[in-house]
Amino acid sequence: MCTNFVLIKKNGTVALADRLQVDAAAFIYGPNFRPGSTISIVREYDGGRRVMPAIWWLYLQQTEHGLKPNKRYFSVNTNYAKLPGKAEYRTSRCIIPATAFVESQDGERPHLLAPTDDSAIAFGGLYKEWQDKTTGEWVHSASIITLPGHPALADIHRKSMPLWLPESAYDDWLMAGTAGKFDDLLTPALHTSLTATPIDRTTLKNPTGPSFVV
Repeated sequence: MCTNFVLIKKNGTVALADRLQVDAAAFIYGPNFRPGSTISIVREYDGGRRVMPAIWWLYLQQTEHGLKPNKRYFSVNTNYAKLPGKAEYRTSRCIIPATAFVESQDGERPHLLAPTDDSAIAFGGLYKEWQDKTTGEWVHSASIITLPGHPALADIHRKSMPLWLPESAYDDWLMAGTAGKFDDLLTPALHTSLTATPIDRTTLKNPTGPSFVV
């Protein structure tokens, strides 16, 4: 999966928040979330659900200026094959909302992918909690789980795709201790058609050609 996604407020975003029983106004919105950005995650908390800010980089390190991404471990994504060895997969799963994401082939020819039905995407993710020794504050970090590539996206990105959760899986995914239920989710799946738009750069997202439906 390429390392950029979008979250904008629209009807589909509000519908996703309603389904997750959280407030859409609590989401952090933006057109250009990159590694190390502060993103929104939804997790179980004190018997309910909360939207929380998280650094998009699972492994952090303490510095004199606070907690920062640990550059020794590029951890914005977690490969599905490594999940059995991850304690977070058993205890600390989250949902990361998005309205579009970018994929490219070997770093070239990027495409912006967005649901054609205006819905929002619920990425399956993992989170960690860290206490910043400089401030005493608790900080969340997160990664998006990646699966093998989907055949429908082979011309855009053949190697992998993010875990896109079906609505029926939201509740179990957010409940700790049910990891054994998710084997069926670890097969790449598109839950609606996607509009693919070729773009100039991952960050700028200026169209360079006509969109098409995947």
